[in-house]
Amino acid sequence: MEKASFLIYLDYQEQFELLTDEQAGQLIKAIIKYEKTGEIVELDGMTKMAFSFIKTQLDRDREKYQAKCEKNRENAKKGGRPKKQTEIEKTERF
Repeated sequence: MEKASFLIYLDYQEQFELLTDEQAGQLIKAIIKYEKTGEIVELDGMTKMAFSFIKTQLDRDREKYQAKCEKNRENAKKGGRPKKQTEIEKTERF
């Protein structure tokens, strides 16, 4: 299953503030393309540097997501949580 979303941290504001509006637009498009396809877009110097900082966090987040998915798959193979007993099963003593 493909990821349908990703996080943009408020800490990224510092990188975005250093860019013009045009560069910020190019950066957000590059981030989306990277998250969707893994492709790194050619960017100018400042935008490329900002992207490199953000890319590092995106990669970490993806690794955490994949590890969580793998753990969930392993847990699913175990059959999930046992079903709760119904009230009748608890009180019936025959």
